Amino acid sequence: MLTVLHRLILPTEGLEQCDAMYARPALPERVVEASPQAFRLKAGQAFTFDTFYNAFSVKKWKQAGGVSRLSLSLHICGQGEVTLFHRSNAGVVTSLWSKEIEGEIRCTEAISAWPALSEGLLYFSVAAKAECTVEAAYFATSSPMVQVPQLGVVITHFNRQQYVRNSIQRVQKALLQDPAYQDVIHFIVIDNSANLDPAEVPGAKVIKNHNYGGSGGFARGLLYLHEQGTFTHCLFMDDDISCEVEAIRRCYAMLAYSVDRRIGLAGTLLDDQKPWSVQEKGAEFSGGVFRPLHEGADVRSVKNLLQLEQDVGKPVYGGWWFFAFRLDAVSAYPFPFFVRGDDALFGLMNRFNIVTVNGIACFSEHFLSKESAFTRYLGMRASLAIYLMVGQGLIVPALKMMGLAFLWCALSCRYQSAQAILLAFEDVSKGSNFWRQNLDFMPLAKRIQKEASYSKDPAYFQSMPFRYEGKPETRMRKYIRLLSLNGHLLPQWCLRKTPAYVGEYTRGLLGLTFRHRHIVYRKYESLDVFEAELNKLRFFSLLGAFIKTSLVFVLRGSAIRRSYRKNLPMLTSKAFWEKVYRVQPENDSGH
Repeated sequence: MLTVLHRLILPTEGLEQCDAMYARPALPERVVEASPQAFRLKAGQAFTFDTFYNAFSVKKWKQAGGVSRLSLSLHICGQGEVTLFHRSNAGVVTSLWSKEIEGEIRCTEAISAWPALSEGLLYFSVAAKAECTVEAAYFATSSPMVQVPQLGVVITHFNRQQYVRNSIQRVQKALLQDPAYQDVIHFIVIDNSANLDPAEVPGAKVIKNHNYGGSGGFARGLLYLHEQGTFTHCLFMDDDISCEVEAIRRCYAMLAYSVDRRIGLAGTLLDDQKPWSVQEKGAEFSGGVFRPLHEGADVRSVKNLLQLEQDVGKPVYGGWWFFAFRLDAVSAYPFPFFVRGDDALFGLMNRFNIVTVNGIACFSEHFLSKESAFTRYLGMRASLAIYLMVGQGLIVPALKMMGLAFLWCALSCRYQSAQAILLAFEDVSKGSNFWRQNLDFMPLAKRIQKEASYSKDPAYFQSMPFRYEGKPETRMRKYIRLLSLNGHLLPQWCLRKTPAYVGEYTRGLLGLTFRHRHIVYRKYESLDVFEAELNKLRFFSLLGAFIKTSLVFVLRGSAIRRSYRKNLPMLTSKAFWEKVYRVQPENDSGH
C-alpha cells in the first residue's frame, strides 16, 4: 500500500501566487474538468517542476527517518516523455530514469537511487510529442508509517468570520472530504469573539472562548486535544489558512514518517505582496532577540531552493501561522502573553527540533507593515520578559535592548511608539504577577496611543520626495546630530520647515529626519502614511520617564529576574490554564 508524501500541485485560486514557484518555464494549461491539478501540454511543449512547491526535498525526508522506499506515481494520457532528475547541493543534475508515454498510463516507478541519496532535490519534467494531459503525479512510499497521527488543527479566531468561513469551506472541499484524511485530521476553531455560527464552518468543531488572545486560544485548543485522549499531534494555524491545502497533507505525511519525538514542523512564512520572498523559515534566539532565518530569500531560483534546505543558524521555534508537533512532547503550555512572543517561548520551553520544508508555507502581510505603537508594546514586552525568563537575563543587555528601541522611536519623533516601549518596560518590571493579573489585555490596550495613519493614492508617492535609502553624512554632521539628540536640543531657527518624506524602515532614518520639524512616514509595503511633529516637551518627558524606569530596573533587576524564573513553570503549566478556563462557562459546539 502506497502513502502519498508529496503531490504535484498548481496554484490555488485566491491565494497569492507566482508561476515560478510551481512550474518552469510557465504554468501549464489547466484541465479543470479532469481534476484541480490536471494540466495539458501541446505538442512540443515541456515543463519542469524543480520549484518551491513541486521539488521533493531529499534531506528533509531522509532526516524524518521513516521513508526507506520512494516511488513516483503518474497518471498521464497522450504521447510524450517523463524524466526524473536529482539535483545535488552542488548543482549537479543527474537523470535517474525516463519513461515513454503512449496512450494512457497509470504507473508507479520505484526510485532505486533513493537509499543512496542524502541531499538535494528530486523533480521531474514532462515533454509532449503530441497533445498530452497529466492527470496526477506524486511521490509516495510503501514504507509503513512510524505512527498514524490523529491530527488536531487548532485555529484561534477573533472577529474574522469571513476569513475563517472561507478557509474552512476551502479545506472542507479539498481535504476533509478525502477518505484518506477525513478520519485523521480534525479542525478545532477556538472562537475568542464568541460570535461564530458553527453551521457556517461545517466539518470543524467550534469552541466559544473568553478572549485571552492567541496565547489563551491556543492553550484552550491544547486543553481540548489533551482532554479528548485520542489525538497524537497538533497543528497551530492562523484563521485565514493562507496556504496551499497540500501543505497540510505534506505536514501530516512528515509527522507520520518522523522518528523524532520532538519534531516541530514550522511552515515558511512568505510575503503576500511578494509571494516569492521569505519572511521567516525558522528563527533563532540570541541576546533577547529573535532573528528570522533565510529572511528575504527568493524562492524562485533553484540555487536558492537548495540553500533554503540547508541548516542555517539554530532555529528554536516556529510561528503559529503554521506549526505542528507531537502532543506527548509538550511539557509547557503557552505563556499568557496574549499575543506576540507566545510562539517563541513555547518553542524554547518545549525544546522542539525545528524542521522546515520547501513547499510547506503560508502567506502573510509583512511583519514590518503591521508594526505600530500597539505591536511595539506587545513585541518589546515579550522580548524583555523572555530574555529575563530563559535568556541570560543580564541587566545591562536588557537595558540596551529596551533603550535602543526606545531611542530609535523617540529620536525620530514617533513618540507614540516610544511611549508604548516605555509602557512595556514598566509592565515587565512589575514582575511575574503582572501577567496573572492582566490575562485580558484589552483594558491595558487603552493606554496605548496609536499613530493616526491614512491611505494615499499611488500618485501621491510619485509626486512627493519620499526617500527609501539613507544618504552619506559628514563626521561633523553626525556629531551634531548625536549631541543635539537628533535636533531636539537645537533652537527653532535651526529646524527646517519643509517636511521630510521617508519610508518608516529606511536605513539611516535618523539622519534623514534630522532638523525636520515635520515628518511624513510611509508604512512598509503600504499606501498608508502617518505624520509626526518634533515636540521637545514630549521628548524630554518620555526620556525622563524612561531614565526613571531604567534606574528602578537596575535596582530591582535581579529580584525581577528571580520572580520570572521562579513562576515561569507555573505560568506555562497545563494546570494554570485549566484553572483559568474552569471559571469560564462551558460553551462549545461543533459538527
